[in-house]
Amino acid sequence: MSQASDRSMAPGAPVDRRTFLKVAGGTALTLPWLGCSGSKAPGGSVVIVGAGLSGISTALLLEERGIAVTLVEARDRIGGRIYTMDDVVGKPDAGGPVLGASYERLLKIAKALDAPIVPMKNFETSELEYVNGQNVIAADWAGSAANKLVGAEREILPGLLVGFYAGKNLTLEDGHAWTSPKHADLDIPLDEFLRRQGASPEALRLMNIASNNNDLSTTSALWALREAQRRRDTKVRGMMESPGGNSRIPEKLATAIKGPIHKGSPVTKISSGQNGVEVTCASGATYKADYCVITVPFSVLRGITVDPPFQGAQKEAVEQIPYTAITQYFLVPKKSFWDEDKLPPLMWTDTPIERIFPQRDPDGRLMSLTCWIDGASAIKLDAMPEADQIAFVKAELARIRPSTKDNVEVARIMSWARDPYSKGAYSNYLPGQATRLKPVMGNPWQRLHFAGEHTAFTSPGMEGAMESAERVADEVLARL
Repeated sequence: MSQASDRSMAPGAPVDRRTFLKVAGGTALTLPWLGCSGSKAPGGSVVIVGAGLSGISTALLLEERGIAVTLVEARDRIGGRIYTMDDVVGKPDAGGPVLGASYERLLKIAKALDAPIVPMKNFETSELEYVNGQNVIAADWAGSAANKLVGAEREILPGLLVGFYAGKNLTLEDGHAWTSPKHADLDIPLDEFLRRQGASPEALRLMNIASNNNDLSTTSALWALREAQRRRDTKVRGMMESPGGNSRIPEKLATAIKGPIHKGSPVTKISSGQNGVEVTCASGATYKADYCVITVPFSVLRGITVDPPFQGAQKEAVEQIPYTAITQYFLVPKKSFWDEDKLPPLMWTDTPIERIFPQRDPDGRLMSLTCWIDGASAIKLDAMPEADQIAFVKAELARIRPSTKDNVEVARIMSWARDPYSKGAYSNYLPGQATRLKPVMGNPWQRLHFAGEHTAFTSPGMEGAMESAERVADEVLARL
């Protein structure tokens, strides 16, 4: 290893992408068939913990440079939090349902490996709002008696209010700015920020329902502002999907990996020593390599022994970064209740069941529906026996939409908070964490490196996983 790479990868040292590019010769480590080529590493080996999209992509990038890779995955499947419910009619995606046309990295690698991705055809043309005890078609919302919002808020659908306020007078310059000390004054509770922007009490109430975080009061405003900045600066619009479900994407990419993928192998300990790393699984199996890339969420990493243990801000981030609780109920209708009551199947509600998303086949026929609940409501339902959860969801849906009574069955339940290998759907940040912990939490520690959506800066979801894979491959190459 060169002296330059020794210094840049010192334990606890701040590391940024420019450092890696300089050490690696000024060129981003990207597969040649993604439009950029580079020399192979002189050898070396890496164990990757987690075979989700970030782990699979990291493996492909490293193998392209001649590095031997072993993947260790706790689940009996690959894909991580990209998860298609293959046993539910319509094959809805419980995880990784959003694939934007702006996801440049993902679209390029999918095309190169012939993973099928096509434009999404079946968009819902109308939404039903159930608010303050009334059903209202979205087009009628602004003038509805159920609409208790104030002023310009009245024109905004409840599910779009956070974006409306986060996008007002937005000062973030680019995709990295949300973690800059320059904007530390915005690293405050999201509800406080929204109140300062002029949000009414009713708007705050509605925004705390289906907010994609656990609670407005425990989420940094910068978490929402980053999304507003991304929407503002995104040049390519539209949605994409993989026929048969988005799990087909990581499955296809994994077929190009040369090294072994050990599924059903939960990791219990990761040790970093003078000459290499050792990863120990619950079965007793061990895997040794020069370096280790950890892609599992920090919520899961908390339960894995790391030796030597993390220190300082990175230790705090691993132990405290929150993950959003999301629970989904996959509903199969017995008959077309939406034809009976002449109301849209897509719903946003101010009730504990929050949102209903239809799943359609390529011809537009509605096959199933997903009741999508996050935050406090999800946590409350997770604490109930499954039979009680199902009874509650069906009863609540029948209460607000009588045509569904005795007309839907719950085919599956997916709780991301209770899943032992995710313990939450995705990362978010407590007030104060975005500018203090985010810049350092994904730094290399000893011979350990980190990837996954929680370590991405500029991109969300699946594209964030790809962004992190590109960065971590740069890091490892710089050390080899």
